[in-house]
Amino acid sequence: MHAHGESRRTFLRRAAALLPAAALLPRALQDTLFVTDQTILLKRLGQGIEEDLFTRPIGELVATAGRFFLERPYEANTLEAPGPEHLVVNLREFDCVTLCESSLAMARAIRMRASTVRGYMKQLEEIRYRGGRCNGYASRLHYFSEWIDDNEKKRVVQNVTAALGGVKDGRRIDFMSTHRESYPRLAEAGEFAAIVAMEKSLAGRTRLYVPKARVASIEGRIRSGDIIAITTSVPGLDVAHTGIALREEGTTRLLHAPNVGQLVQITSGSLSAYLHAHEKQSGIMVARPLDPVT
Repeated sequence: MHAHGESRRTFLRRAAALLPAAALLPRALQDTLFVTDQTILLKRLGQGIEEDLFTRPIGELVATAGRFFLERPYEANTLEAPGPEHLVVNLREFDCVTLCESSLAMARAIRMRASTVRGYMKQLEEIRYRGGRCNGYASRLHYFSEWIDDNEKKRVVQNVTAALGGVKDGRRIDFMSTHRESYPRLAEAGEFAAIVAMEKSLAGRTRLYVPKARVASIEGRIRSGDIIAITTSVPGLDVAHTGIALREEGTTRLLHAPNVGQLVQITSGSLSAYLHAHEKQSGIMVARPLDPVT
């Protein structure tokens, strides 16, 4: 019997019952889940119980959850599902942001011993949407600097960029509205207006980043499980890539979903070396996961 009162056998019996009984979930949740995703999810939550992963620090848990998804394929636009905006759960394939969100949600669910599909989905919605509630396309945290700000307000992460010597990035954020043709949902006038209003609201916020020339000097202060947001020189855009920091034998590496045609992987070299290999990557923001409030 585990310390929290549920044995591995009890959990697996309950988990097995959940798979064929998707009808027990609300219709909105059924529509977002494939059986494969439920299987992966319950397997990993079960592993969290079996290995007592919930006793680990939250950052270490995020790193462990990220490793669960190594060698999964990269897939863009997995959140652009048909119909009205809804919570999408996809643990079979990832882009760079969904990898971070899924790993963080998994870590928080394990930490809270929320060993159910519903418990995981609650964490994912909290992380992905402004204020923790899915309320249309514009409620999704499309710009990652706002993702960090909003999740700091919700006490999901702490933005430690300033403590790492971050400097101000005063560039305007308007990539979505100035590239409307790249976002099919923005063909609808109401959605476009909501995104423009959101971009205007971001103009008054202070945004910090650590320039890539300085990253090597602060890598030792980055912890395993920190969420790394890689800033960019692309006009109108704040962050172009994200991943999870791993501290291995004194080196900070990046666990990430790199690009189309590639698999979730860990960089062979350091985070700073990765940045210097990409001309348009200008630096990093760092968000440190916080223990869930129970």
